[in-house]
Amino acid sequence: MHAIRTVPAPARPAPPAMETRAMFSRSAPRLLATAAVLALAVGGCAKRGGAGIDAQASFPDAYTERHPIVIGDVSKSIDVFLAANAGLDHRQKEDVKDFVKNFKESGKGALVATLPPAAPRAAVQHTLNEIRKVAGAGGVSAGMIRVASGPTHPTAASVRLSYAALEAKVTSKCGQWPHDPAGSTTLQSWENKPYYNLGCANQSMMAAQVANPIDHVRGRPEAPYDIQRRLLDIEAVRENGDPSTQWPTEATKINKSL
Repeated sequence: MHAIRTVPAPARPAPPAMETRAMFSRSAPRLLATAAVLALAVGGCAKRGGAGIDAQASFPDAYTERHPIVIGDVSKSIDVFLAANAGLDHRQKEDVKDFVKNFKESGKGALVATLPPAAPRAAVQHTLNEIRKVAGAGGVSAGMIRVASGPTHPTAASVRLSYAALEAKVTSKCGQWPHDPAGSTTLQSWENKPYYNLGCANQSMMAAQVANPIDHVRGRPEAPYDIQRRLLDIEAVRENGDPSTQWPTEATKINKSL
């Protein structure tokens, strides 16, 4: 028998350097385009959470901690436009009266009347005198009004009344959605936790609704009890009676109104 010899296949010659550079130059635009598309996709996902909120951050479960109500000093102001020769009209007089009432209830310090520097002196002084009349009728003496000079309304000459007051507000911004609640791209909704925006509107409403901002910090002291009402209730219980208040009329029931 004759031995069978295997002849190796001839080696394929390497492409010339010029051909290699040509192949790279043809594929480079496609690679760069693919990289640009991926970068845009990743950038779009990063901005999806909204400004100022990290989509991967862990938020407190309690909405009072996610959207806390804080109190701070703010400036309350109103522009009283220069009065006519007849004085303040009914609308502006009512506005000043309401502003002075709020100043007496919640204002701190003096009521500042800022005068426009470029307005006619006679008209400004006339308006200031009218404001002092309304303020005096509301219980604000002339010594509680401090006159200053500075910017007022940007387009019309006015006397700006302002005072400092305590106000409650929510520090966070409502309407922020750091991640998709449906959980299509992340697993955050699978944890069965409240989403970030939950409770923000309720907190904002409570901050605006409570008349005294200090109520958000501490409760009010207990009011003194009515000793006469308590004695009547105890006597009714001793006589096996009903200590609740007996109203002379009965409200209309639902089944009677149908």
